[in-house]
Amino acid sequence: MSDTPGRERPDRSSNPPSNLGAAAWVAVTLLFWIAATTVARRVLENDPVGLLARVGTVAVAAGGFIAFAALLVRFVRTLDEFSRRVQLMAAAVAFIVSITALVAADLLQAAHLLGYVPLDGIWVFMLAAWCVSQVAVARYYR
Repeated sequence: MSDTPGRERPDRSSNPPSNLGAAAWVAVTLLFWIAATTVARRVLENDPVGLLARVGTVAVAAGGFIAFAALLVRFVRTLDEFSRRVQLMAAAVAFIVSITALVAADLLQAAHLLGYVPLDGIWVFMLAAWCVSQVAVARYYR
């Protein structure tokens, strides 16, 4: 881009773009996903008779997760290279912690030392591991 008189280039180095709005949308969709899943579980516990009601309930809850995941990907794309690396490392640590916990739980169940572990407990654990790993990785790189 050529510097023409009367047209100044904005100095972007002093004012990095704010990702606060994108992070807020990610948080809102996370809360929507949690609320939709909670409502869906309550509805499904009442064992609705109609197939359409059951499928619709599951679709709304799954759609909440898809919206969260899509906005999370969009949010990560707005980050700089260093912040993307932090997110990647946090996801890798959370994955390793989650898989290790699942393998240990499976073996503990086989040894009759642990009872049934519900799937919603697993995804809550995975979400918590991801949140904790984000904090830990960010602190590590500072």
